[in-house]
Amino acid sequence: MTDARGPDGPPWSVDVLADLHAGVLDAETSARLWPAVNADPEARAVIEALDTVKVELGQLAGAPPAPMPAHFAARLDAALATEAGRARAPRPADSSAAPVIDLTEARRRRNRRVGLGAAVLTAAAAAVAVTIAIFPSGSTGGSPVPGQAASAPAATPPLPVDTDNISAAIGGIRAQRDYGALKDQSGLDECLRANNIDPTKAETLGVRPIMLDRTKPAIMAMLGTGELGKFRVVIVEPTCSAANPGLLVDTPLPTR
Repeated sequence: MTDARGPDGPPWSVDVLADLHAGVLDAETSARLWPAVNADPEARAVIEALDTVKVELGQLAGAPPAPMPAHFAARLDAALATEAGRARAPRPADSSAAPVIDLTEARRRRNRRVGLGAAVLTAAAAAVAVTIAIFPSGSTGGSPVPGQAASAPAATPPLPVDTDNISAAIGGIRAQRDYGALKDQSGLDECLRANNIDPTKAETLGVRPIMLDRTKPAIMAMLGTGELGKFRVVIVEPTCSAANPGLLVDTPLPTR
């Protein structure tokens, strides 16, 4: 979906930035683009908007469907009861009336239709959220929609990461919320404190289990530093805790 102009910039098209954010570009291109994109305020605004949308879509997917309004449910039940009564009434031998309808089964079908309708509404809301987040003021240069990253469960396989090329992996970490053996944000915060990192001053931008150098299971966290375009990557053992800090890598990004 990349723009015909290719990944060279700035400026970059939203398509290129979306591909970079999704981690679909090859490792060499991704490693070359991230430092330049992080240093460009307009590109960073789009990336941060995509981060927010990804988290909010995760929250929408896990939300329970809204119940049907009571007055609609009552009208539908009444209509089903009327049809059931008509079906049970005597009819001529050549009548083509509808077959007998079981009211309980009809209500069960209604509930399935309600669930499908809620899923359609959720998908529509997600599409609107993407449009608003990427074009908050009517153009790609507008301010990103503010949003707090929230925990969203993920079922992702360990991401292969090379110690010598960590920057190539950040596209697969950004906005992920898979804490692995650390279980949740509290477990990650405990691990950070064990490694003398104050979690109140290091916003979690992404966390995910990885396979370090193809041999060692670990957990990689991407942390904010409070400075635009500058991040901190921490890689720890899955058993990281106050008793076992288990720090494997602690490096700033982008590296220059």
